Amino acid sequence: MNFEVEEIQFENVSDNTIFDSLKTEWRKSLTAPQDDMWETFTEFAEHWKINFKNQTIGYACVNSDNCLLQFFLIPEWIQTGSSIFEKFAHQLKIQKAIIGTNNPHCLSMAMNFQESVEIQFYLFSDYLNEKVGDKEGTLRLVKIDELEKFVEFCHISTGGPKDWLSGYVSNLITKGEYFVFEEKGEILGICEVRKSETNPKVANLGMIVSPNHRKKGLGTFLLGKAKEISLEWKREPICGCEKENIGSLKAIHKNGFRSIHQMLLLKFGSQ
Repeated sequence: MNFEVEEIQFENVSDNTIFDSLKTEWRKSLTAPQDDMWETFTEFAEHWKINFKNQTIGYACVNSDNCLLQFFLIPEWIQTGSSIFEKFAHQLKIQKAIIGTNNPHCLSMAMNFQESVEIQFYLFSDYLNEKVGDKEGTLRLVKIDELEKFVEFCHISTGGPKDWLSGYVSNLITKGEYFVFEEKGEILGICEVRKSETNPKVANLGMIVSPNHRKKGLGTFLLGKAKEISLEWKREPICGCEKENIGSLKAIHKNGFRSIHQMLLLKFGSQ
């Protein structure tokens, strides 16, 4: 590809929908499904169009902390991607990026300029046919008229803001993806089976255990039930976890999930 890097221009764009076709190509380039939480972070980030003359050759996403979350070039430009990546990072003064090992093209470009790398988040896929035993209690779908109660439960259990939780939980309840495990009317925990909106073969799993019932194996049980539901729906179950969350990591491993890929934090130093 004959070009001068000065011919590459970056344009900040507010309408993310113009990147839909490019994002479809990006997902095809991944070696494993992306966790939906990281896709959401990307959607809320600033989007930049990468242009060569009158052609759009890729896009990038940068969050409010000036951290690069995505950098994608169409296939015919990948071989010259490092120089384009360098120009973008320098122009926007990017000092860090979070990139998955399931995103080899972007990671390869970024690794040329990193000063340090560390694991930020584990991405898990279902590798072993592990099944959980039963526990006393009832697992059922949550109804929309119970929203306030479950927003309060999540707020107490996780510290998340109620305004955000209300919209998040309401959406999952409406789609039939939010389950409660209870005994005699007491909430022991919840699990989520979120059908991916960008990958029809995948479901993202999540669970929360009541603070009063932790260290009793409920996290393992709830995640196992979420996995069973995902498989019943004929969706590949995936999940993710911060590296510091030892309790969740144990529950995930006990259910046969393994982390072949991770989200890496790369630091570039001053640009």
